[in-house]
Amino acid sequence: MGCGLPILAYHKVDFRRDLGVTSLSPRRFEKQMGFLKHGGYKSISPCRVLDNEYKAPAKPVLITFDDGYEGIHAHACPILKEYSYTAIIFVTTGYIGKYNDWDASPGPRFRHLCWSHIKEMAKDGIWFGSHGINHRFLTRQGKSAARYEIEDSKKELEDGLGQPIRFFSYPYGDYDERIMNLVQEAGYEAAFSLRPAFLNPGYVRDSMLAYALPRIAVYFVDSMWAFKAKVHCTPGGSISHVQRVKNRLINRCAYASMIVERLRSQGARSRIR
Repeated sequence: MGCGLPILAYHKVDFRRDLGVTSLSPRRFEKQMGFLKHGGYKSISPCRVLDNEYKAPAKPVLITFDDGYEGIHAHACPILKEYSYTAIIFVTTGYIGKYNDWDASPGPRFRHLCWSHIKEMAKDGIWFGSHGINHRFLTRQGKSAARYEIEDSKKELEDGLGQPIRFFSYPYGDYDERIMNLVQEAGYEAAFSLRPAFLNPGYVRDSMLAYALPRIAVYFVDSMWAFKAKVHCTPGGSISHVQRVKNRLINRCAYASMIVERLRSQGARSRIR
């Protein structure tokens, strides 16, 4: 693991396209998983990230999904199973079984996983974590609102699955020290960002660094060459500069959702008046 661990962040895997960049076709997702498998990459569970005694394989990879879309069950999980890979899905609990009305991207709406699918996949060895309740920008929330998103989503998943929820993923990759502390206080053991980098060995030995784990998001605009560049490290032991810049720029585009969210709340206040 000399170059560190690539933690891949996916969103939608679906035949339908939207006008955003987070939707991959099942065919493209399968090509990427096939490349990893044939390249000797071994899929690891998220708990291994926290185990300093764990003897990681020579080429480990951790696969994650944000939001918890229905297409993960329909399309991604059969592919993962075919290659004997596992993953962790971060669920937006307020939208379980509902459409993604929180998303400002134009185009069709996508349904989130329902409870029956979540329970089925958990029995098949897929991990689950929290992505909040309403997919909010947590740094823009007051303390009580942020705590509600972080704590109540954890409780709902634990009640529904009957197992501890150990991991959190920041919606939009948006966090700061205050949010990290709230996540730690809520009892999560680690949290994932969207900062594009490899996870270096020993990184999580500092307890607070475990609440800002880096991930490399995979987008529709990524060719196979770009995907390979995201997985392979440079001679300096990091993700390539081009891919880092691209991921940061795309993630910034997500802030359009914050503008839409503000406009919606202002409109709702106007109607109340």
